[in-house]
Amino acid sequence: MDRETGRPRARSDVQPRSPARNRAANDADYISPLRVRTDDDSGIRRYSSVGSRRSNGSAIPSLAPRTTLAQRTQGKFTLAGPDATPQLRLAQEPFVQPGYADLNPSYEQASNARPVWSLAKPLPRVVRPSMVPTKEELLQNLANAQRPAENSQKLGLEVDPNDLEQGRIDKSSDPRKMAAQVEDARLQRENNFMNKILTGDGTSARQTSRISRTSSTRARRPSAWDLPPDQLSTVQEGDHPSSHEPEERSELGDNEPENEDLGARLDDILELPELEKAGYPEDLHPLVQELVEDEVHNNHTTWSVIRTHHREALAEALGVFIQLTMGFCADLSVTVANQGNPNTTAWAWGLASMMAIYISGGVSGAHLNPVVTLVLWFFRGFPKRKIPEYFAAQFLAAFVSGFVAYGLYYESIQNYLLLNPDTAIINSFVTNSRESWVGSATAFFNEFFATACLTVTVLALGDDQNAPPGAGMNSLVIGLVITCLNMCFAYQTGAAMNPSRDFGPRLALLAVGYPSTMFTNPYWFYGPWAGTLTGGFLGAFLYDFFIFTGGESPVNYPLERIQRAVTKSWMKWKRRLKLE
Repeated sequence: MDRETGRPRARSDVQPRSPARNRAANDADYISPLRVRTDDDSGIRRYSSVGSRRSNGSAIPSLAPRTTLAQRTQGKFTLAGPDATPQLRLAQEPFVQPGYADLNPSYEQASNARPVWSLAKPLPRVVRPSMVPTKEELLQNLANAQRPAENSQKLGLEVDPNDLEQGRIDKSSDPRKMAAQVEDARLQRENNFMNKILTGDGTSARQTSRISRTSSTRARRPSAWDLPPDQLSTVQEGDHPSSHEPEERSELGDNEPENEDLGARLDDILELPELEKAGYPEDLHPLVQELVEDEVHNNHTTWSVIRTHHREALAEALGVFIQLTMGFCADLSVTVANQGNPNTTAWAWGLASMMAIYISGGVSGAHLNPVVTLVLWFFRGFPKRKIPEYFAAQFLAAFVSGFVAYGLYYESIQNYLLLNPDTAIINSFVTNSRESWVGSATAFFNEFFATACLTVTVLALGDDQNAPPGAGMNSLVIGLVITCLNMCFAYQTGAAMNPSRDFGPRLALLAVGYPSTMFTNPYWFYGPWAGTLTGGFLGAFLYDFFIFTGGESPVNYPLERIQRAVTKSWMKWKRRLKLE
């Protein structure tokens, strides 16, 4: 902690580094930039030097010992490939000159210090409001405290409450029995969670919880609220409901606070003045707001300060600009040449998307698509306060890229128009029913199904409990997915799968003098807008319904929590619109 500024400094786990080989023996204070990264049990990346380990007497061989595929993968064979080896991770470590981190402190802060809903790596896991009971629900549970597995016992089920808490619920032909066990398990988990909050037992693990696991570790990330197996709340089997006195039925702690004391403590937790800081994501639950780490930034100029506050939107705009400009230019090159394989443009769009994700995936997440942004907000907790800025970046970049591509090919376009109508030029920028026999229903479902396939794949690649590709491979895989989808669906409509990709250049063409029929034809709305939005949400729902197990998805919310969230959102909008 910096005593002068009062803000936490970047945590640096870099240990003293060894002298270089060609340094004199008396230069013991020289710090080598060669670092070896290791992952400890807590999941925190730590750096140690090769030389320091040599000084301890352990010899480092010049070549890594040859190992078999089974040893490298530990028998975990998947179609996504083996996990990255320590040798491979070490090979990717860059040279870092001594003193660089002192002048650029953000370089050594944890790479996962903040959540990034990125298409370039697994999506973050966040605690959403509907996953946590409210103050009123906690007080009600305390007043009407029930025994563990009480709902299950009412239906005559002989179950172990400890098994329920760990999710060991057998399937049954009676949905009521499964629902009762699920309710008991949820209540136990939430009570344990709140008990740790109220007693402060989760403080010691908060530092390690800030570092998310990467796709290469494949080990379960320690959570701030996880209980070790030996500390789980256990309940002796065979206890009869009548043997418990009413004052022994609460699960909110060993020392049961009174309703007034609990209410006051919850007020202190849920109404922290620090929550008003703009740096805290408002979508996260107040109980976990303090886990959001203060970032350290390299602000060297006045512009760097502005860039810091709008870095995500700027990165998103740059990624969209590169993607669409290259895509439009590829379409134009095939069109004005009057020859070429249509699959050329499919490959170009896929590779352009890959480049855009590599460009901005680590900063903004490289959504490149308003549908992806909305899906990640609704199903994965992307902060809604960022949505307007992302939309502005995506649509503005699409508009500018249309102008740039048209300007680059202006002379070729004019030469092409001497002997050909402008239909093909328009089709190079916007999507529509390519042939006369493609009706409105076909065009709608073409965009609907293509976008559904896209969002299913995006969520699958972002699910760290599925089979995410290795580090840096998400961008390539999504690029190949875009290529495949264009080959499958571009013939009939051009495969927008993205409202900004169609709307931006449509406005650009209108500005340079092309006819207004581009907006009088209703396709511009029911294809790249209605079709992609509905398809995107359906695809996300299908993935979460069939595969995803995380509690942050509304598909996995209890029904009463969904109703509570909808009611709360409606009341908030009524206050904003002054309808009360």
